[in-house]
Parts: sequence; structure tokens; C-alpha cells
Amino acid sequence: MELVPYTADDIWLTEALETDPRVMAELGGAWPKEKIEGIHQRRLAAIAKGNWCFKVVPEPGGPVVGSITIWSSEWAGEPLSEAGWMILPEHQGRGHASAALGLLLERARADGRWGDIHAFPGATNAPSNALCRKFGFELLEQVDVDYADRQLRCNHWVLRA
Repeated sequence: MELVPYTADDIWLTEALETDPRVMAELGGAWPKEKIEGIHQRRLAAIAKGNWCFKVVPEPGGPVVGSITIWSSEWAGEPLSEAGWMILPEHQGRGHASAALGLLLERARADGRWGDIHAFPGATNAPSNALCRKFGFELLEQVDVDYADRQLRCNHWVLRA
């Protein structure tokens, strides 16, 4: 498994993930193609500020199967570190998100700046909630989250540093 830095050339991945109704089912639905350039530019700006966004590549030199990110966020008026992941539908269920999350958490611990890491998967997103459990995240609460002007019901998990 490799985590390869996301770059300006990866707008294709943003489009493939963010316009797919299956990938976006827990995030309020697929975005129209007209929104992709803005999403891509915001992602690049966040990376420039020090957030991490990686392409998930199961085998060196192999195809990209998704993305995984850790970024500085805010919850209830307090700063926090948040992680999230998306895997293309044709590659789901093969352990790629699990392997990628393991690597991301390893890098985050080694880096030392992220502290506690939070995740907010959809309350009914069984695979992502299972990943949180697998990696030792603690379920804090079920919450309503505003995601790009979309109201989502999510589980709030934390992995203590």
C-alpha cells in the first residue's frame, strides 16, 4: 500500500469520487460536475496550508483506488484533527481503506502535530464505522453535521493520541 500525495493533476480523482452517487451516498449525494473545479481548488488550498491528502494506491505503480485525508477542522468551537476516506466503488470491500487508514495513522503519530484524530462517518455507513472500531477510535456521540450546506447524521469518533 502506498499513500501518494494528491496534486493539481488529480482533478480526475476528485471528479470520479465526488460525482459518484455510491461514494457520496453518506455525504448528501453526488456533486454535479460544475462543482468539481471548486472542490478541487479548495482541496489544493487546504494542502498548501499543511493538511494532508493522499491517493490510495494498493500496489506500487498500480492504479489509484481512492483518497484519504487528514485536516485541521473545528467542532463545537474547538480545533481538532479530522480524517476521512473515499474508495471508488469498484475497489470497495477489498481492504484498501483499512490499509490506507493504518498507514495514515502511523504517519500522523510519527509526525506528532495531529494529536487526537476525529472521524465523522455517516451514522449508517457500516464500513467506515467498522474501520473506526477496528483502529481503536472511541465512539463519542451521534451528531448532526453541516457538510457543505448539507445536514448529515454522523457518528463522532475519536482516536486519542
